[in-house]
Parts: sequence; C-alpha cells; structure tokens
Amino acid sequence: TISPLDNSTPSHFQKNTSIGTLLDELFIEEWTISSSYEDYFAICSPTHCNFECVIRNNILHVATLVRGLYGGLTIGLRFIIWNVTGLYRLMKIRLGSRHITAY
Repeated sequence: TISPLDNSTPSHFQKNTSIGTLLDELFIEEWTISSSYEDYFAICSPTHCNFECVIRNNILHVATLVRGLYGGLTIGLRFIIWNVTGLYRLMKIRLGSRHITAY
C-alpha cells in the first residue's frame, strides 16, 4: 500500500507545489556531495590510469568512410593532375619558343 505524505515532516517544498516542479527537482529534498580524491587514491592506490575507447564500426560507417576517401582522393588527384599538366604545357610553350634555328 502507498501511504500519503506526512505533513509534519519538514520539507523545502511548499504544500501546494505542483507535481511538475517536484519532478523537475526529482523529488530530492537535499543533495549532499562528499568526494575526496585524496581518500580515493589513498585507498585504491592506483599506479597508473588507462582510458580505452572501443568503437565497433557498422557497415554504414565503413561505406561512408570509403566513399569519403574515394571522393577526397578524386578531387585531390584532379587538382594535382590539372595543375601538373598546365605547368607542363606552359613549360613546353616557353621552352619551345626559345629554340631558334639558324639557316
């Protein structure tokens, strides 16, 4: 059975406080945080700390990664090849105009 709240118990909530407000406060009257890192390290005495993050890739992630690499390489290689061929043509024109044939 559920018994009604005791009106004689002290509370920081008013008697006419809405359920929504009580839910926002998680029905908690008082929250006390007591943490001591010195005590933790004295009791546990860790010699070193490690952090490990394990990520399992699904097929969608792998497909997106492969497509992104393909697109990036395609754009990069097009840019490089376009500039290299342009530079080659420019050098060919300039070097070709320097050759003077004597009769």
